[in-house]
Amino acid sequence: MTGLGGGRLSVAVAIVLATAAPTWAQAQGRPTAAMDDRWHFNVAPYMWMSGIQGDVSVANLPSVPVDASFSDILENFDVGLQGRFEARKNRFGLAADFVWMNLGVPAAQTQVADLTVDFRQFVVEGTVFYRVASGGRADNPAHLDVLAGVRYTTSRTRLSADSAAGVDYDGDFQDLSWVDAVAGIKFRAPLGSKLSFLGRTDIAGFGSNVTWNLEGDLAFLASQHWTLGAGWRYMDVDYDEGEGVEQRQVDLAYSGPRVWFAYSW
Repeated sequence: MTGLGGGRLSVAVAIVLATAAPTWAQAQGRPTAAMDDRWHFNVAPYMWMSGIQGDVSVANLPSVPVDASFSDILENFDVGLQGRFEARKNRFGLAADFVWMNLGVPAAQTQVADLTVDFRQFVVEGTVFYRVASGGRADNPAHLDVLAGVRYTTSRTRLSADSAAGVDYDGDFQDLSWVDAVAGIKFRAPLGSKLSFLGRTDIAGFGSNVTWNLEGDLAFLASQHWTLGAGWRYMDVDYDEGEGVEQRQVDLAYSGPRVWFAYSW
């Protein structure tokens, strides 16, 4: 009876590990890094511990400044999902990335009231890429990819206030959305047989005025399929249209560390 229970527990653990997550890494000696005519897949959830700084507009009011560290955001965090998926066959591949967050960002403090911006944002990106170079170590190869695609961003903002007199204010939501064209590069540089540096930079526009993104991670190959990683991401978004009370603006810089774990097959 004990053996049967242990067997069931082992099966349950195996199922959880097989479905829980995903990868960024690739290696020549592993099936996901082979340059062949088979499809290879990577899935990677991540947690981006980003602070936010800049200006956002809210309904019927001019833009308000926001400046929140990650600890501020974590204190007011409701829900968020972040992840990346990649599929590649020989030199061609496609990828998707999404970030969804719902949080309250401190806007300003006055003698009358504390102001908070209720900020909800969803960003989804789809790209295609081409591997222009690969090689190096047989057990942990390097590569360089060029990429292009689209990024869709939608945000909801509203201003709320808590006054010392006990009077609360909740404004109307302002909804904004736009689509950008994206172009950039990403690469992998081995730092031995188990460790690699992963980098990506891209620029986007046509929907926003300009958005640029910079990422750098250290990746540790824990097994044939599992990878652990940590690094830093910086994204600067400049979206602006209209003037005065009709102004619609999201001018924000996101910056902070991130951690992720990944599975590939």
